[in-house]
Amino acid sequence: MSFKEVNELRKNGQLQEAYEMATNDLNQAPGDVWAARAMFWTLHDMAFDELKRGYNDEAAVLAERMEQLIPQLGEEEPADGNERNLPVRAYARLIRHMQPFYADVKAAYREARTGITIAPYDYIAQLITNGQLAEPLHERAGWIIWYHLWNQQQRMPSLEARQALAHYMSLTGISRPSVLHSRILFVAIRLSKRFGREFDFAKFLDLWGEDNFLPEDWQRNERKKGHRGIFPALVEAAVMQYIACKKQDHDMVYSEEFMQLLSKVVERFPDKAELKRYLSLSLFNRGDKERALELHRELARTLNKYYVWHELAGMYTHDLDMKTSALCQTLTLKVQDNYTCEIHRELGWELAREGNMPAALCELEIYRSTRERCGWPRSWRYEQLRKRIPADTIATQDNRALYAERAQGIINWVYQDVPQTPAVVAARFRDKQGKDVAKLIMPDGNSLFVKASKVPAENYLMVRVQGDNGKLALLTADAATRDQVVPAFTDAVTGEVRVMQGQGGKQYGFVEGCFVPGQFLQGIATGDTITILTEMQPDGRRRAIALI
Repeated sequence: MSFKEVNELRKNGQLQEAYEMATNDLNQAPGDVWAARAMFWTLHDMAFDELKRGYNDEAAVLAERMEQLIPQLGEEEPADGNERNLPVRAYARLIRHMQPFYADVKAAYREARTGITIAPYDYIAQLITNGQLAEPLHERAGWIIWYHLWNQQQRMPSLEARQALAHYMSLTGISRPSVLHSRILFVAIRLSKRFGREFDFAKFLDLWGEDNFLPEDWQRNERKKGHRGIFPALVEAAVMQYIACKKQDHDMVYSEEFMQLLSKVVERFPDKAELKRYLSLSLFNRGDKERALELHRELARTLNKYYVWHELAGMYTHDLDMKTSALCQTLTLKVQDNYTCEIHRELGWELAREGNMPAALCELEIYRSTRERCGWPRSWRYEQLRKRIPADTIATQDNRALYAERAQGIINWVYQDVPQTPAVVAARFRDKQGKDVAKLIMPDGNSLFVKASKVPAENYLMVRVQGDNGKLALLTADAATRDQVVPAFTDAVTGEVRVMQGQGGKQYGFVEGCFVPGQFLQGIATGDTITILTEMQPDGRRRAIALI
């Protein structure tokens, strides 16, 4: 084989001699890779030579023969991330050179890269509009459009930006996915944020294609040194903007392709609770109530926002008791009345359905007063419900105790996977703000203070707690028996108490050598058998911290 000789002749400009030698080698060994490669590159140089002389038809014939040889070249895909191997790129470059307007498009592309984009864009936009831009030139035209959008994004009017994106989307010769395609999406997100409702980004993303993201589009990027936080991945930004666009039009119906993408994003970025929320709501609207309830259950445990519990209530169309429970839990959270106004009305309806008219009237009065204070008209639903409540009904003064009691149903369901732990109520008192508070102690020595209304009247409890920024938060509290709770406290001491009196008449006592403060000895005399919880003091002695 004469591969080296053919290459030498070709590089010296002796194309006819190289062609004859390559033809002879290929005739002798039609399946030989090196013979095919020698012929391919010889045809390549011959085609460009014909183009220089203006013989496009002759170059097209040679290009056709090159295309037929590509499968025989045995070229592997490059390892550097290029989409095509060298012969394929060389063939594509030749085809571009053969197209009408190639030289002008190339010049426009080079000018656009310098930041001067208006004239280059206007030129290729006219070609696209007239249907004169051949497909092999589409990628160069796409880059010109991107340079123009990127450089003019803060200055161009909405109509021009949307027309430019429409020109890009009409180009069929652009690889998807590709770096160019991803950059177009990035600038489209920015334009959508700027133009708002003038730009239907949701429709654009569906046209762009939810399956056209590159692997790097799923990667978050750190901000520059000295700046906190990270930039969201392109796929995150696109999904969030799609949802924002839909919210503007009060349209929460997502395309099937977007739903698949949203599910993948929620799985990839579990910290994006709001995206999980919108996935859940969309699933519910599509009729997948079981999965929606499970997702919202997870959200209630992690996000714990009033609107999450309210949305959870809206999903319980099949269980009205649980719906009422979720509405009550919503109202236990500290939220301004103007946000919870309609929730009071909804709860009033459910309480009236149960026959609890005094409590229902209380909710309606909260609704009415809030609407009047904000200057809002009352809805026809209020008037309809008000007629159902007997005229002689006296509203309860406050439904907060009802909220706490009825909320336990939904809370127990939401937190059912969190294990329960025994706890005792060490004390009940009123704090400096005048609020009734209970102090809970658990076997591991941890304690927390909670609103007294959140725990049963009993002193023995089974509770669920979870950490929140280093602090414990009470999730659920159920009444328990002494036998269920006390054995879990290994620091509990049972014995006869010896009550003593110190200076000033203050009482104190000892049980099995453990000091008992007087606050635990009310109604207790020497010789009584009591059980105390203890903790070790810095001096090495044990001290009672609760009487159980």
